[in-house]
Amino acid sequence: MKRENQNINLMTDFAFKRFFGTEPYKNNLIHFLNAVLPPYIGPVQDLTYLPTEQLGTSDTNKRLVFDVLCANPINDHIIVEMQKASQEFFKDRVIAYSSRHISESLEVGDRKYSFPKVITIVLVDFEIPELKGSDKFIQHIMLKDDENKIFSDKMSFLLIDLTKFAAEISFEQLREESQKWCYVIKNMWRMKEGDIPKEETIFRELFENCKISKLNAMEKQEYEKSVLEYEDVKDAMEYHHRIGFAEGMEKGMEKGMEKGMEKGREEGLKTLTHTVKNLLAMGLTFGEIVKITGLPEKEVRRLCNN
Repeated sequence: MKRENQNINLMTDFAFKRFFGTEPYKNNLIHFLNAVLPPYIGPVQDLTYLPTEQLGTSDTNKRLVFDVLCANPINDHIIVEMQKASQEFFKDRVIAYSSRHISESLEVGDRKYSFPKVITIVLVDFEIPELKGSDKFIQHIMLKDDENKIFSDKMSFLLIDLTKFAAEISFEQLREESQKWCYVIKNMWRMKEGDIPKEETIFRELFENCKISKLNAMEKQEYEKSVLEYEDVKDAMEYHHRIGFAEGMEKGMEKGMEKGMEKGREEGLKTLTHTVKNLLAMGLTFGEIVKITGLPEKEVRRLCNN
């Protein structure tokens, strides 16, 4: 993230909790929920923020801290989380957070198990496999039986894929409120004056409030720390992606060479040509392809022209 940008990055912990998890900015959260939750629970008129830290009933219980936890007037509890990096046990973690909150909501001696409905919304900055290749950016999960009938509506999940909202998309192109919210959360730090039309009042207000110049000295310090943490996570993700890609390329090249030896030079050449063209389509330069494949640049260009 370039530091010369004048707006706050809403993907950082500091900014997300400030602009969606505090009373002065509660209107942001209400608008966001009304954009993504219907038709699952209907419109949200008001919210009450709840304590985000849950220590558990014993010393052996894992301490949980939610980004945002709130309840609507009919006591539906809503957890909102920002997840910047994919994890091996990501789905298990999401289920554990919801289940833990349900268990913490039970009162001693309550034989009716009268706990609130819990909806968990997780905004993720990585691709959701189930939505790959689809225009959908929200995956809604409920407890259903094998005939697709709802078993219980007491626990449900919304996973929101923010990677589908690249900065190249214009805000004015978006028609649905849910799309607009995802776009500004993903791209606020790089947005400029004039990107948001004047009639989009809630988003204009958010844009103005997200100016770094409006933070006091202590808030700027907290924000800078949060930015560094965010960048560390993104750098780690990119590093693992590069390592995984390089390993995959090495195995692919070996496989291609073996295949070429087995089926002749023609098949091997076809595999190598396909690999080089895919790398070029991904946006890599000829120089980068030379480094990855070890082929002379002249050979790489020749394969691209085949």
